[in-house]
Amino acid sequence: MVINSLLRFFLPKDDKFIPLFEMAVENLKKAGSAYVSLAKVNSREEMIALRDEIKDLEHTGDDITHKIYEELNLCFITPFDREDIYELTKSMDDVLDLMDHVADLLILYQIEKIDEGISLLMQVANRAIEEIYSSIRMLRHLSYESLRDHIVRVHELENEGDRLYKLFMGKLFAEEKDAIRLLKYSSLLNEMEHAIDKCEDLMNSLEAIMLKNA
Repeated sequence: MVINSLLRFFLPKDDKFIPLFEMAVENLKKAGSAYVSLAKVNSREEMIALRDEIKDLEHTGDDITHKIYEELNLCFITPFDREDIYELTKSMDDVLDLMDHVADLLILYQIEKIDEGISLLMQVANRAIEEIYSSIRMLRHLSYESLRDHIVRVHELENEGDRLYKLFMGKLFAEEKDAIRLLKYSSLLNEMEHAIDKCEDLMNSLEAIMLKNA
């Protein structure tokens, strides 16, 4: 810990990783807004347009991810542990990939209107992303106390996501008689719930950095 503190003291002030993290989470927040908007569309055309927007943001996220990995390979001294930088970057990429996958499934399964209940899972994911957005920006100050409330809220949102997932899956298997529709919606629900889980993983990665460096 003492060595890490000394190394951070000698780091150049124009550190590249935090600005890149902020770019990545800004992009993730935009994707979260588009993702939750999928529940409001009224036509396949609108669904495709939003899917394309999320796809573009996913490509932007990939570019930022690759840039962070490049910097990680080039830098001899990093502001945080290399493993933590990798995990945080990968976690942001995972959340964005899953939202992109959900949008793709909606088009593939020809679902033009999302049930109001199921849309709650999208809202939970977006709320978790908003907490993550605020949290990433705290890396400049490394204040764990400031982060604590955001950590709690994301864990609560993950629990809410689990509860909704079990509720909707139970209802689906109890009431749905069309086997194809059942397969479509069970697949969709699984990916929606997975996206929320990955938000919790992302917050855990951020918490690890804060605990080690605050």
